[in-house]
Amino acid sequence: MLKALGPDLGREVTWVASEPPRLDEGLGAVFAETPNIHKWLHYLPVYEEALARSTPIRLLEIGVARGGSLQMWRRYLHPDSVLVGIDIDPTTERFDDPERHIHVRLGSQTDNAFLQRVVDEFGPFDVILDDGSHLNSHIVRTFQYLFLHGLKSGGVYIVEDIAANYWRPYRDVRMSFPDFTKWLIDAMHAHYQEKRAEIFFRAGDPKRAPAVRVPLATTLVEKIEFHDAIAVIRRADGQRSLPVSVFQ
Repeated sequence: MLKALGPDLGREVTWVASEPPRLDEGLGAVFAETPNIHKWLHYLPVYEEALARSTPIRLLEIGVARGGSLQMWRRYLHPDSVLVGIDIDPTTERFDDPERHIHVRLGSQTDNAFLQRVVDEFGPFDVILDDGSHLNSHIVRTFQYLFLHGLKSGGVYIVEDIAANYWRPYRDVRMSFPDFTKWLIDAMHAHYQEKRAEIFFRAGDPKRAPAVRVPLATTLVEKIEFHDAIAVIRRADGQRSLPVSVFQ
């Protein structure tokens, strides 16, 4: 890795720990007042940017654990938002609270039939948040199904705790989620691989391609954002338009 970065960016330095940020406003204040929750603090501003708060949304969280995260979303998001958590632990059913628009369903994040039942009951979702097993294969497989079949057009898919992908207990397969997103980035640019010159996208040019054969993902993935140990993948609102180049 260090060699690939080059002699300057790859030069090793000492990174000194700093004091935790203050949690006295926004999602940070809600987090500080919510028991039974465990989050990396630098996720909070990422959530604030990605999640709409002024209007009701439908949120699916993979991994319920002690229920604190669902309570945090309940306090932070619009009161009419619908919150759905899934988990394989039967004890998490106690957090099911339909009167407060909190729903918990038991099943595996790798069971597509189960996921589809959840989508049929509560979806499609504006936000899907994977805080589940953290196993490489589970994260990728769940994304492959839910991004297409469970996420609303214009929705946001968040994968957190990507740090675990670099730790041996979670590397059940060779391909990590960061590895997978490299393929996803290539898919976003598949049209340039099919048509290998700018002129095929130039407005008004007779050589402009009227259509291009690409993977479905090319038309749906609007943006991929990576932060420290957390990724935000945005689905296009409808279908992405084929890019147009203008020469003046």
